[in-house]
Amino acid sequence: MRLFQELEFLIDDNMNQSNTRLLSAMVETDSISHAYLFSGNNTDQLYKLALSFAASINCTEGGCGNCEVCRGIIKGVNSNILVVESEGNILRIEEIAALQRFMSMSAYGPGRKICIIRESELMNREAANRLLKTLEDPPDERSVFILLSEDMSVMLPTIISRCLVYSWNFEFEDGRSKQTEFKILEKYLDEGLKSILVDKKINHDTLDLSLKVLEILRKMEAGIRSSLEMELERIDNRDYEKNDLKKYQSILKSKHKRKLAKFKKLGISRVFDIISAWLEDIITVRLGASQENLNFKNNYSFINNKIRNVKIKEIIKLLEAIEGNRAYLGYSINPELALDNIFLNVDGLILER
Repeated sequence: MRLFQELEFLIDDNMNQSNTRLLSAMVETDSISHAYLFSGNNTDQLYKLALSFAASINCTEGGCGNCEVCRGIIKGVNSNILVVESEGNILRIEEIAALQRFMSMSAYGPGRKICIIRESELMNREAANRLLKTLEDPPDERSVFILLSEDMSVMLPTIISRCLVYSWNFEFEDGRSKQTEFKILEKYLDEGLKSILVDKKINHDTLDLSLKVLEILRKMEAGIRSSLEMELERIDNRDYEKNDLKKYQSILKSKHKRKLAKFKKLGISRVFDIISAWLEDIITVRLGASQENLNFKNNYSFINNKIRNVKIKEIIKLLEAIEGNRAYLGYSINPELALDNIFLNVDGLILER
């Protein structure tokens, strides 16, 4: 699929390559499933990905990128394509009812009817249950549903089970600046974990580690907030009718609120990922694996020489604790307390004698 090959925001890794091969084979053999779930940490890029897949499905050449079908679908304008999204914080049953009406009609021409549901995790229970019935009993074999989600953990498991699930890795949305900030974050964590594991005592730097990490995340959040405020200012300067302007501003504010909330969750989850990867490297070294098998290869000598005697069962307990904290990120968990708890547990790792 040429359209997939031109998606520059996909990271060149094994998972994305495998996904692309599988989806391309489905298009080439016309063995399209009725439901897909694309997950990743960027709604806009998931949407572009879904449009490229939809165009490839309905293009007579499997996604040439040049024909009228491809050009129209990539722009989100095609009589066989419906895009469903919320206008606020919730995707309600009314949107799913409109989806059902659209999908019940016959496709125009030889193509398939395709429905793309953005931010499908925002469905309330009534909407989710109604969609589930549609996925269980599709209108016809030419109907295709593509659900997009940044957070599958809050979706109905029964909906997920009805879909072919593909997880994607994207480039950072803001390019070099955000990559640099995450590198700084990784550096603080790396140095802090080494200090805790080697010194085996709680010092001022250790207690301050959570604050340093959260300070970086808040700086990144402030950058996102600033860009969103600029977007609202640009709307004010356009020639909209007063009522349309008010409605559009309300939609954007709800969208921005969700985006900031998701970043907070994504940012602290990224911290958990880095800590978990660090601990997994200790286990890897303990099991006798080579440097090439580590998440952070530069730490091989440090782990091998300084902390190879940490009990594996203690690390596994800590990994379980990290995942337990991650499960509560959607609730009122205090991220600073969560990080303090994790770092104290790292400090308390028991050494084999």
